[in-house]
Amino acid sequence: MHEPTIISPPAELDVATVDAFRDSLGVAVRTNGARVVIDLSEVGFIDSTALAAIIEANRQLRHEQRQLAIVAPRGTAAAVLLTLSGLRSALAVYDSRSAALRDGRA
Repeated sequence: MHEPTIISPPAELDVATVDAFRDSLGVAVRTNGARVVIDLSEVGFIDSTALAAIIEANRQLRHEQRQLAIVAPRGTAAAVLLTLSGLRSALAVYDSRSAALRDGRA
């Protein structure tokens, strides 16, 4: 089994940084690993363009029967936005990277 691909984006995920984030996601989607983990622990700001990139990566991975895990510790900007947007229930969201890596679904 392949190790998961882990992406740790910069502190701000917005229109100014989303292209580099999308590039990282694209590379991860094109790898052979079954799992991709996006660690948003250090992200202090995330906007809708970044959420759209995450949703698209999730769609592509699911189409290939692969899995995406999101690390968004409670109380972080990413966790709040995922909850407010309703995406927390649609994505596999974890409070820590270790929890995401331990879970066989991630």
